[in-house]
Amino acid sequence: MTTVKQIYDYLNKIAPFDKAMKADNCGVLIGDNDAEVKRVLLCLDATNKVIDEAITKKADLIIAHHPLMFFGVSKLCKSDPEYRLIAAGINMIAAHTNLDVAKGGITDLMLTKLGYPPGNEVIGSCKSGDPEFGKITELPQAITAAELAHECQNAFGCKVVRYVKGDKPIRRIGVCSGAGNDLVELALQKGCDAYICGDLRNDRFVFAANYGLTLVDAGHFHTENIFCDDLAARLTKAFPKAQFRKSANSVDPCRYVI
Repeated sequence: MTTVKQIYDYLNKIAPFDKAMKADNCGVLIGDNDAEVKRVLLCLDATNKVIDEAITKKADLIIAHHPLMFFGVSKLCKSDPEYRLIAAGINMIAAHTNLDVAKGGITDLMLTKLGYPPGNEVIGSCKSGDPEFGKITELPQAITAAELAHECQNAFGCKVVRYVKGDKPIRRIGVCSGAGNDLVELALQKGCDAYICGDLRNDRFVFAANYGLTLVDAGHFHTENIFCDDLAARLTKAFPKAQFRKSANSVDPCRYVI
């Protein structure tokens, strides 16, 4: 029998929860550690549509990247995802920033998807006391900003990629999954010709333009949703008696006019 606690322990081994940011909310957020697990859905966000799917498919557990609760919850209503999970008896684990920074985690997976060499150098910490995010890789041959943007689009399935064209050929590249605003300056200081992440403010684009850094925003959803299939395969190998599947409803909530 596979239990919630066994799956938690496995995730804690490959992506230790104590390595998450201090303000993060990871681990078993809803459920019973001793509950038996036969079917698991993986998703970026445990939305109501994902929960509908979990109920229909009789899933025992949802593993999401983003926590449902970041702050204190003062009330729960029938339409709230938290309420619905509890009512349906579905457990939930969130593996968030611990999975971003883990060896073989989401940032490393970004490099694999891009077909780039592994990154053996980290970019740095967003805040004092928090883990170090991001990896730096070196390409064997230089590419252009436009080529880099297209490679991100193909690797992550983005409909739209926003980028600032830097002032030099690109070989040294920093990457960070999800929101990476706080690493832009660090990437430049560490000699990166380009920096890729998934969620950038306008002032970061202005900064990059001023200092000649190629800056690529490949979408928060698209740079992180890639973890689902990869982690499902790893869990299937570790727990062959349980079924692990990416949710069909782990989809980008945004629509785009192009």
